[in-house]
Order: sequence, then structure tokens, then C-alpha cells
Amino acid sequence: MCNEIKQIELIKKKLISNNKSIIISVNEDNSGDLGYAPYFHDHNYYYIYASELSTHIKLLLKKKLGTFMIINDEFVSQNIWARIRLKFDAKITIIRRNNEDFHNICEKIRSRHGQTMNLIKQFSDFHLIKIIPSRGTFVAGFGNAFKLEGQSLSVISKIKP
Repeated sequence: MCNEIKQIELIKKKLISNNKSIIISVNEDNSGDLGYAPYFHDHNYYYIYASELSTHIKLLLKKKLGTFMIINDEFVSQNIWARIRLKFDAKITIIRRNNEDFHNICEKIRSRHGQTMNLIKQFSDFHLIKIIPSRGTFVAGFGNAFKLEGQSLSVISKIKP
């Protein structure tokens, strides 16, 4: 199992580095909302810079937790039913504009996602959100689902039927 875990960790790392957007799901009472945002990954945290005008971001800011997913594009997947994907629960914190990390992280987001960041960085409805994972699942194909734990979303065990 040790070699399998190392291989799965490599596939997970590749998924995180090759994809640029994260799907966000937030629930409240009997309803919820779903959206996405470009992300930057650094030291086991995910960062998004998104507008509170979007319902899913407004709910995320209110609830301070959500479920997130990174999934391979269907065009690069060998099988549409077995797309490689990472799903996890996480808490969030807001990095305020007066925090010294704000400008550094915004610059990293700009480097990854382009010059639009220079424009939207000034918009007051946008917030820099730090996503702090707690647990999740990783699917690397049929029969290859794994339970993840902790901020680094380390592989704990294989999920068996």
C-alpha cells in the first residue's frame, strides 16, 4: 500500500498543479449554491480572490466553510465516469487588505492567472479567501478512491466497496 499511496500522492499533486479553477459548494438551511473560482495553491492552502456579489461567495463568507472540488477536464480524461478529482471540506479565513500577506498572495495569483488580477485587486467587493482543508476524498479512476485527512489532505486509506 505504501507505493500505491506515493503514486496517488503524485497524481493528486499533478491534478492540483495542472488545473486552475476550483468548484465551490456552500449550503445554508434547505438550499445551497455552487460556483467556481481560479485558485492558487501554496503550503497546503488554497487561495481564491472572488466577489461577494456571487451567491456562493456570499454564503462562503457567511458560513466560513464549504466543500471544494478540483476535477480534470473531461477532454483530458480517459473515461467520463472516472475523471480524476479531489473533493474536500474546508474552513476559510479572509486575508484583509492591510495584512502583509495580501499583496504577496495577490501577486502569486496574478503570476498564475494573468493581468486581470491587477484590475480586480482594487474592487472592494472582492475578497482574498484562504481555504484550509480538513478532510476529503481523491478519485484516481475506477476502484481507486481514497480517504484524505488533515490540512495537507494526506491519503489515509483506500475506500473499498
